[in-house]
Amino acid sequence: MIECMLIGYGTRYGTTTGIVEEMAKVAREQNVQVDISNLKEAQPPEDISVYDLVVIGSGIQAGQWTKEPLKFIENNIDALSNTKTALFVVCGDAGDPDRHEIAQEEYLHKTASSYPGLNPVATGLFGGVFDFSKYNRIVGFLVKRIVKSKQETDEEVPEVIDFRDLQQVRNWTSNLLE
Repeated sequence: MIECMLIGYGTRYGTTTGIVEEMAKVAREQNVQVDISNLKEAQPPEDISVYDLVVIGSGIQAGQWTKEPLKFIENNIDALSNTKTALFVVCGDAGDPDRHEIAQEEYLHKTASSYPGLNPVATGLFGGVFDFSKYNRIVGFLVKRIVKSKQETDEEVPEVIDFRDLQQVRNWTSNLLE
């Protein structure tokens, strides 16, 4: 039974923070104590063995995790190998049926297998948000170009494209806590 969990994550533009807040809400509704750490801003307690479950996640940009969660895994691999651990990522590919399996393999399975001893009990692949107002010009241009290339029409790309499925996040979190 999960009584206490840590969610450590990295985000570039805030979408992952919203996903984490939804996870925490579900856990608290199930009377689980939740500590949240945006790993770019603050490190969690040094002794993570006090948690029944450690959830580690990141937004994906250009096929890459943010560096802080990976550093957290690296620095805590011994404790994580003896603790229930789950991994998740937030990315645009999660909403693309043609890319879903590839994203699962590239962003979750490969990441887990690159840390010997890390054996996640679950992985989650969640859709993100493209908010072009938050990107610098180059990133915004490149992402819009990718999105436009996948469109079947010649429509303009909207300023915000939201691929999140919060019910999927809630279900994943509930299943994780069982």
